[in-house]
Amino acid sequence: MTRLKLLATAHRFAWVRPEVCSQLFRLLSELVKVSVHGVDQVVLALTRQVRSGDVTQGNLKLCWLMVQFAQANYASLSTFPVLVATTVYMLGRLALDHSRIPDLHAAECELAVQLLHERFHECCMIGRDLVRMLQDVARIPVFHDLWQDILQRPQSLSPLFAGIEQLLWTPMPPMFLANRITYEMETRLRFILENLPATSYSRNLMWFVQRYLSTPESESLFSDLIRYIIGVFHPSNAVLASNVVPRYVFLGGLLRFIRSPVVAANAKLALFYDWLFYDPKSDTIMNIEPGVLIIAQSVDKYTFMTASFIEFLAYESDAYSPELAPAIRGSIGLAMQDAVEKGVIPSIMPIYEHPRIEVVIRQNLYHLFPQLVPPVPEPAPSEASADDAEPAKNDDAMLLDSADMLPPAAVDSELAPEPPKPAVELPLPIAAPQSIQTVSAMPKTSIALDPVSRMFQEEFGIVDTELVSEVPTDANNTNGISDMTAEGGALEDAALVASAEPLPEISVERTLEDTSLWLFGSTLQTFVDSVAAAEPDVKQIGGLVKEIVDMFVQSEASISAIARVLASIFSDSLDMEDVETNAELAMAGESDSGLEHDLLHYILTAAAEYAHKTDMTNSTRRVLQLLVQLTEAKVDVGFRWLLHSVINAGKPVQYARYVDQYAESTLQAALVRDLGMLQEQFPSLFYAVLPQIYAAFPDAFPGCHGVVKSVVALIDQLQVYRLSSLIARGQLQLFGHRQATLTAIIGITLESDAFEQVCFWQLLNAEVGGDEARVAGIAHYLLLEKKLDPASNSKAATGLLTLLKATLPTPSLLKPLFKYVATTEASDAGVDFTGNVLTAWLRTSKAALLNVLSELAPSALSTDVVKSVVSRWLERYSQQLDEKDRYEIQQALVPKPTALVIEVPDLSSIERSSEHRPVTRSQKAKEDNERKRRISNSQPIARQQSRQEIPKRRKNNSADLEGSDSSSDVPMTRGRRRRNGRSLTAGDDNQCYQSSPIFSSASSSD
Repeated sequence: MTRLKLLATAHRFAWVRPEVCSQLFRLLSELVKVSVHGVDQVVLALTRQVRSGDVTQGNLKLCWLMVQFAQANYASLSTFPVLVATTVYMLGRLALDHSRIPDLHAAECELAVQLLHERFHECCMIGRDLVRMLQDVARIPVFHDLWQDILQRPQSLSPLFAGIEQLLWTPMPPMFLANRITYEMETRLRFILENLPATSYSRNLMWFVQRYLSTPESESLFSDLIRYIIGVFHPSNAVLASNVVPRYVFLGGLLRFIRSPVVAANAKLALFYDWLFYDPKSDTIMNIEPGVLIIAQSVDKYTFMTASFIEFLAYESDAYSPELAPAIRGSIGLAMQDAVEKGVIPSIMPIYEHPRIEVVIRQNLYHLFPQLVPPVPEPAPSEASADDAEPAKNDDAMLLDSADMLPPAAVDSELAPEPPKPAVELPLPIAAPQSIQTVSAMPKTSIALDPVSRMFQEEFGIVDTELVSEVPTDANNTNGISDMTAEGGALEDAALVASAEPLPEISVERTLEDTSLWLFGSTLQTFVDSVAAAEPDVKQIGGLVKEIVDMFVQSEASISAIARVLASIFSDSLDMEDVETNAELAMAGESDSGLEHDLLHYILTAAAEYAHKTDMTNSTRRVLQLLVQLTEAKVDVGFRWLLHSVINAGKPVQYARYVDQYAESTLQAALVRDLGMLQEQFPSLFYAVLPQIYAAFPDAFPGCHGVVKSVVALIDQLQVYRLSSLIARGQLQLFGHRQATLTAIIGITLESDAFEQVCFWQLLNAEVGGDEARVAGIAHYLLLEKKLDPASNSKAATGLLTLLKATLPTPSLLKPLFKYVATTEASDAGVDFTGNVLTAWLRTSKAALLNVLSELAPSALSTDVVKSVVSRWLERYSQQLDEKDRYEIQQALVPKPTALVIEVPDLSSIERSSEHRPVTRSQKAKEDNERKRRISNSQPIARQQSRQEIPKRRKNNSADLEGSDSSSDVPMTRGRRRRNGRSLTAGDDNQCYQSSPIFSSASSSD
């Protein structure tokens, strides 16, 4: 049984072949028949291997085997209470995933209902999550009657069952929550939550989502993951005191991947489910701690999250079960009070008093926590409006019984008529609240929302909408939340320095009373009313925006006043999809032609008509100052104006002029800030427009650490390849040519995430590889200044090794390597690194390496240092180097003579040897030039010798003539001269003396 349990709990169980699974269940059936001890534990382990949200053939086959095994061994398995409860919870969660597989779906539902009817008492140990599971499947006909029995006739299921309140006030044991997470998922999830810091978890989270949550069917797994993190994973005190990513940060990052409004509502219910029925005696504070922190810590940077969660709690406190509403509100208040008393947060007053929290949210806070916050002051009668009144609660309206809000698997058109209202009335499926009837009459919160908010706002009746993100630019904010949706938060060097204080918050009505705005007449009021309409006319709003901007630039209206009006409208209005979001969705293959532009798009379009003018006119200056004022009012104009200027209009001067309006800001700082915002909200669009941004600002873009950090923050290998291709083609440059800037970026990157460093060095290699000067500077910086330790900085060492291997060896590259070995404390590591580089060069550039070694030996480096490093290299890598290589390396280090002795060979031997080999024309010309040079060098000596020898020869010749017979000698001499050629002249003497062999033969004959 131990070996079977090891197999059932294996992380790679999904790779087991189907025939092996079939044999495994046949074996378990035989073991169950003979009542082998421990077989229930093996079956429990196998229930965790059935993956939720997975409709692949392998997982469906495993589901079938599990159902058939339970049906065949129903009587035997019913004797294990924990196994019965686990099987019911598993089948109920899987029923929604398999709605398109009728046979399997019917078998799962029938088995689950049978177990609930016959073994309900054992199933009650599941606790309140049994109710949550049944609400999701209550629309399925086979579960519908069971749900009505639980609500109206609890005694029919079990004599010990007192009613649904008994389940709701029973916490769910962790073993059931963990059942819907496979062993492999649990291991990877715990690795993130126990080891990764808050600044580098996002990449692992993205990998986790892409692996397990990338399909539409897997959306049901979001709730199971949240319940696991809430109820099962409770970090130790050591983890809580470290910099490991907190649970609430991870949950905030996980929520941003949800796109369906139904899934978003179910995910928030899973997050706050324990709040609704919290009892300090039976529940643990660790189950509510993530929800408390995600509300409290999000208020500064992600105010929309805090507002959405508070609205959700306020709604659920009244609508989840109207009969239990007072008890639920008391439990929610008790949970928050317990969190304050136990030090989870010091107080909720910072949330209540936060300037971005609107009155309606404060009212909800007082409604939920009257013992912790004061009541909200009543507004003046003149400021009160009918829209601010709380709508009358209608029990029928509160019930979420609309089939169109259900998951597809839970919708069935053939439902029996509703029975009479039970004593405790719960909504059937907890889905998106119908805020059209219950919440829409409340004043809208003045919270600017980013695309992530869509998953929360769609559930309140806003479908396919997107609001502009609100991200504070105060880098010194000490109360801000850790960045839950991107690594590292805001870049410190990216913050723009505002030229004026932020605009004070004044209502639109009071702003419209400004005398400088009277010239607009009723246009501004019409604009405000049009935006606030239930169904705004997009074309009318666009026309009004253009009219307002035209009147503004041609008048002396107060810039701050009109900016305040527009900023208030941005806060209060529910904007439409903008053009940049459309581009983002199109890149993801989810484009929707029905999406329209948002309000900011129309303002930017109207402003662009004045900003593109060649001269900096007064109208251009005023419209740019208006955009700056909107930016200071926390409206995200920066990256939208960047995209509009560079991508849409193709006029980067518009963006440069906009940046110039900041008194103390630079173009590079503005690019870092706005590109960081773009990367955080639209990553696909960010990587797509990088080449165009670089082409527009080639001087400010390269060599900026903020841009490089944004590039590698969420990059994947496909984007690395694309950017490397752009760099190779010269269409993109990230690091610039300044050596100091490059080394500074490398120094900062040494502390980054491991995967970020890998991508960073790949991009750096694409841009710098082969550049000997820049690679030498990088090597000098890392090896001599940073004292690189390959053991602790393996990614940087690997990147530098790749750069050095791709560059031909030169003295400037070998000097830092040899000094690194001589000066580093970890000499073995230095020898290993240097030996790796030298060995790679020996294989790829052997001749160049030997030449550099011969040049380096007598250079400024000590000969002993060079010989010591080389000898250690040869000793350590003796097996990788053959004898020939070792000999050539040693000979390269032998000092060469400083003076060269040139020996002049015998020209006659050169001439004779040249007769026996073919001579090309170029060799012939070269030899002739060499012979002429040598003859010209020896010509003065020959002339001096000729002056001494000619008189002697003439004297000897005359003496011979006198002592001989003139009749016989003279004709013979003349004949000899005729046979040797024509008569000798003065020039012939010189010709004779120019060749040493001829001259020697004449002297000897004489």
